[in-house]
Amino acid sequence: MWGLHLKKRGRWWHYYRAVPDRCRDIDARQLICFSLRTTDFTQAKLMAAQISSDLERDWQRAIENGKLLSSHDHAERYGAAVAVQLERALKPKTASELTDTDLVERLRLLLNQPSTPAEKKAVLGLMDPPKLSMPQAFERFWSHIEDERNGLSHDRARVKRNGYLKALSNFREAVGDIGIYGVERQHAMAFRTWWLKRLKEKGLKPHTGNKDINALRRMISTNFDIDGVDTPNPFARIKLKDEVQVPRSPLGAEQIQKLIKPDAMPKLAPEFACLFRLLVNTGMRPVEAIGLELSDVILNYDVPHVLVCRNAVRGLKTDHSERVLPLLGVSLDAARQLVASGGWGKQAGKNMYATSVINKAMRESGVGLDKRQSLYSLRHWFQDQLTKRDVVDRAQAQLMGHKFQRPKYGYGKDLAELRDIIAPFAISAP
Repeated sequence: MWGLHLKKRGRWWHYYRAVPDRCRDIDARQLICFSLRTTDFTQAKLMAAQISSDLERDWQRAIENGKLLSSHDHAERYGAAVAVQLERALKPKTASELTDTDLVERLRLLLNQPSTPAEKKAVLGLMDPPKLSMPQAFERFWSHIEDERNGLSHDRARVKRNGYLKALSNFREAVGDIGIYGVERQHAMAFRTWWLKRLKEKGLKPHTGNKDINALRRMISTNFDIDGVDTPNPFARIKLKDEVQVPRSPLGAEQIQKLIKPDAMPKLAPEFACLFRLLVNTGMRPVEAIGLELSDVILNYDVPHVLVCRNAVRGLKTDHSERVLPLLGVSLDAARQLVASGGWGKQAGKNMYATSVINKAMRESGVGLDKRQSLYSLRHWFQDQLTKRDVVDRAQAQLMGHKFQRPKYGYGKDLAELRDIIAPFAISAP
């Protein structure tokens, strides 16, 4: 590129370049010629190189926009039109939204800046938002949040997707088939009314309906953002008054002792009984335990332990969740059983299914449980044991995978020290 597109006229160097044939459809000029206002050849070469680079970038972007502006996909055309407006520092608007002042500003801009017919149409807002159905809008939303799903296990991603699909199905049942840009405030209010009736008829909790409402609100907002639409979300500030959430209550040591007996939950598959026992003395979240790979279970070590870390099966709830946990008592027995059986097999990562099955087995076990107790209550029990023994906050955070609120220095307690914290309350097989 050095020295290209330069001509000297008198004392001054000029940039001089014919518009390439491939760019004639996007740049009406035949020849680009102007003074660089310098007599220094070295400086002129640098300036010409930068100008050429900028032109190539602009031409390439215009070519790509041109392809999208002529796309058969309505959503792609509209997205390209929004991009054209944003590149020109304009607030994305349709023609019907333009004031007289907006229109004059945009016409002046088109007079001073070369544009293709398609770009002129885009600048003047002559492309209406796409007529997306709600299922189409969801698929676009789902692709857009791919980065959020990267850290989820297949099971959790499936549950997340099904939650949105359920909300769409319920919305269609409540108000009918409406495109995303046809959804108005009265439709959102009708959906809320539909859920109020459903709560009474089926004895459901408001939280269930709010999950649908929140899912639709987020899906619509994301699609509006993708299209650059400055339109109020019809679901804004709509929700059902939720009940006060009843916190889970921890299991008691006697209850755990009864539940780990071989005949306590006879219908429970061996791998899920193993999962239950693995959670007892580790305080792991169920999703963390059923996401362990064999390489995460270290038995041939002074202090047998598990590594809770991101792997091919599942991600982690937070960065603070990554930790090392010693194995003791019934949990060490379970880890040995897990390794001997070759891992979780087909159940690996299936947290939602495993939790549901174990919770049902716990309720049918005959062990007296209240409605606030579930598999997750093992984690609450583990936390309670740490609190009752006045274990320092940092060590509690280290074992539970919680954020430590003060500046963190050093590595914290080693495996032997963590083992000694758990040993006094660790439960062993009967």
